Amino acid sequence: MPKKILKDKKLLEALVEYQTTLIERLRVEGYENNFSLLLIPYPDLDETMLKEMAMPLLRTSDRLFHIEDNVIALLPGCDWNGALKVHETIAQALGIWPVEDCIVEYPTDGKGTLQLIENLYKRLEEIKEE
Repeated sequence: MPKKILKDKKLLEALVEYQTTLIERLRVEGYENNFSLLLIPYPDLDETMLKEMAMPLLRTSDRLFHIEDNVIALLPGCDWNGALKVHETIAQALGIWPVEDCIVEYPTDGKGTLQLIENLYKRLEEIKEE
């Protein structure tokens, strides 16, 4: 499980950039890999609950953020379907289920860091408009 909840959007961008660079380097060597980002609106941050209920559900390689009233998880090596399961599990653990899925997968939903993060927030806006 991750050690702490991260709150810095620049750090999120840096870690997404690292993941995209790593995957592209591995692709050159013949490996296929991906990662996903998920977002769950969680405006009334209960950090203790988030630490106790959500963090144990994640792998040590995953990173959990709370940015702009949203829980964001970076899930290396996880495709969209896997991210959907994590999304549902976290939302249920936090007692905010059902909540519409807000997930992007690299490289399907964006080739670069900013495009991927932008598409994650676009998906959030689409959900709010529904």
